[in-house]
Amino acid sequence: MELPFIVGGVFAVFLLRALIKRLFYPLPLPGIPYDKESAKRITGDLPSIAATYKELTEWSLPIGRRSLKYGSPVHQLFMNPFTKPYVMLDDPREAADLLLRRTKEFDKSTSVGVWQTFIPYSTIAQKTTPEWKVQRKTWQDSMHPDFLRRVVAKHIYAAAKDLTRLWEVRNMKSNGLPVDVSGDFSYAALDAIWTATFGERLDLANAQIQMLETGKRIQTKGLDMHSTVQYINDLANTWRGSLWPALTRWRMQRNSNYLRYMELKDREIDRILLDASARFQKILDGSSDGEEHDTCAMDLILRRNMLAAQKAGKPIPDPTKDQRMRDELLLFIYAGHDTTSTTLQWFVKYMTNNQEAQSKLRNALKTAFPGDSLPDVADLISKDVPYLNATIEETLRCAGTAGRTVRVATTDTELFGHKIPAGTEVVVLTTVHWHPPQVAEELRSPSSRAALEKSGGVHWTLKPNAQDLDKFAPERWFKIDEAGNEVFDSAALFQNSFGGGTRGCFGRRLAMMELRIMITLIVMSFKFLPVPPELNSFQVTEELLRPPRQCFLKLEAA
Repeated sequence: MELPFIVGGVFAVFLLRALIKRLFYPLPLPGIPYDKESAKRITGDLPSIAATYKELTEWSLPIGRRSLKYGSPVHQLFMNPFTKPYVMLDDPREAADLLLRRTKEFDKSTSVGVWQTFIPYSTIAQKTTPEWKVQRKTWQDSMHPDFLRRVVAKHIYAAAKDLTRLWEVRNMKSNGLPVDVSGDFSYAALDAIWTATFGERLDLANAQIQMLETGKRIQTKGLDMHSTVQYINDLANTWRGSLWPALTRWRMQRNSNYLRYMELKDREIDRILLDASARFQKILDGSSDGEEHDTCAMDLILRRNMLAAQKAGKPIPDPTKDQRMRDELLLFIYAGHDTTSTTLQWFVKYMTNNQEAQSKLRNALKTAFPGDSLPDVADLISKDVPYLNATIEETLRCAGTAGRTVRVATTDTELFGHKIPAGTEVVVLTTVHWHPPQVAEELRSPSSRAALEKSGGVHWTLKPNAQDLDKFAPERWFKIDEAGNEVFDSAALFQNSFGGGTRGCFGRRLAMMELRIMITLIVMSFKFLPVPPELNSFQVTEELLRPPRQCFLKLEAA
């Protein structure tokens, strides 16, 4: 009797061990490289990610570079118990193919995160469904070039002018020393996107001017809203290292700071929506569609909703109860503020450290916009300046503002011949900072191979403009056309900064307009002189995005 009992006990122990291992320990996908030590831990790669972050204050690109060690453009990450491994893709060509052409196999990931917590009814937080497509179509005219030129550009221009005035004051009070301008970009970007979205000014840059001139700290509605928006980005750290993100989210939503910021945000949005609704009820008398009264993105959508209700003979809807509209408006703010601010911080760092490129850009702008004064907004957004275009593209490439995007496999599929089961999250590196490991052409997707053949059949890593990728060189975005002229080439390299395809960045046109206007005004107004090494670190502090740890400028009037 004892022997069967012992055998049964041993069998039960092995069965329990196997069950625990299957439930709690990582289960690697066959054939795709991974860290062997991480596979032996319930916590998977989280300890190594935490150690990397502790050393470098970033993790996406350093962990992404494991591909070079593995000799494979894909590798696995084990992020949480009870979940499939993540697959990290480090290959700009295949990344572009996945984002642009394989949208039936890969959709936007909607796993628990920042967007799903704060703005769950926004398009960025949803899967690609028929309802999502209707919501996206509702907002598409807010990114139409005509609307951006007619309504939005002047708000961005005003914010950029405020920034130049702030820097004039900073420069006067700096005694020739470098000044930290990272906060200035945050204020200017939020000034611009808030007015473009809601039609009201926050005057954040002007508040800074007042504080510099009076020496007294002031508190305004604008500064309160800035604190609220910054809180979102700070919370990105909440998810890093969390074994159970859903539990982390649940606890965070009951945090007193979270509740306070959400109440402040909701109260302000309700006021703006009700004021705008009352204004349009007085204006919309049926004689016209009221387009001439649009002052921002909110006006465009709110006015159309009210007109639709009037025509249908229905009561005017209460906009504060429209959660989808509220969340989409907040998406404009959350996504449009920090991305622009971070990219502009990197831009001035690259200009400071590449004086020749800075001089070329300033000369190109002064040639395009001659005279002693700054160009007006209409002239600025209508005139083509190739070197400005190239500088913006190179800044986006080098900055890696959003270094990764995540897609989820909606069906069983493949990457480089490796089986990718449905439900697998694919972390796509969006940067072009190094040459990825080579892979046999026949292992690439049919759509990737077809795109290469259509573009001339030369792999991008073999082209002259894809060399020395560690250097900032706007010239790599030029080519010689059939007439022998040097012209800007937006397709010189893969540019995955904004994602691509159906789920690419909805605000790309707005972001590019912001960068164009802000960069033109600050470069024509100031020279960025070299700063000492101790104020010139290129170390990243990765949160939701990848801002530089330091952003100091030594300013001189241009």
